[in-house]
Amino acid sequence: MAHLVDDLDARVTCRHCGRDWPAHMHSCPQCLAELSPDPETRTERVLQAMAAGRRVGRPHGVAPFAAGPSCTLGRSSARSSLRYTATAGWTEAVVRSPGRAAVTPLECHDVGGDLLFRMVNYEAAPDALVAVAADGDPLATFIERDGGIDVRDSTSAPVARLRSGRGGWALVETGYGQVAELHRTDEDLGEEHVDDTWALRAGPALHLELLAAVALPLAAKVLLGRARPAAKPRPEPGELRFGFRVGD
Repeated sequence: MAHLVDDLDARVTCRHCGRDWPAHMHSCPQCLAELSPDPETRTERVLQAMAAGRRVGRPHGVAPFAAGPSCTLGRSSARSSLRYTATAGWTEAVVRSPGRAAVTPLECHDVGGDLLFRMVNYEAAPDALVAVAADGDPLATFIERDGGIDVRDSTSAPVARLRSGRGGWALVETGYGQVAELHRTDEDLGEEHVDDTWALRAGPALHLELLAAVALPLAAKVLLGRARPAAKPRPEPGELRFGFRVGD
């Protein structure tokens, strides 16, 4: 990607945190904000970085989750924070939490650093969370029940239930039907660790507010998933791995 600028020693200052970085970089490693102000160069860099398998931040000028709530929540390494990735492939938001673990309190910030919502314990019920907007208004409440999650809206009225099934979880709205799917997969993070990744695929009939729907994978991660990456299970003696038996 260095060929996208004429001067390989050129620097660019991040407009959000003030750090200086090489001018060919797309996003700020410190705060993940967009660095390139030129739309054509920015688009080319995004496409090249994504083709190379790199995680890139949401393009400047595009609103968070502008394409809808469908997204994937996971880590890029055992030491990284949880990140929301759009279906387009770029990073939409980053989750900040104690020790980068999936434990409350959590804050979801967009790639420019702005707070989108917080996730805190819901004191009125055990095993329950509430997503709170940046202005302090509640977005949704999530209550674990029977291997699934009851979803309430900003007024605390029951609106949907996340039901577990053979292929994942189905989000079923009260009096309507299935409006979204949530899938969990175990991702190999390298360094002898795995962690669960959550992918939300929302249909056009989903009536939850945008950020309330976006908060659902994070609630599922906290209530139903791992708090931290886990060590990979070690193969048993005699188990086949890559065509060889362990212990041979």
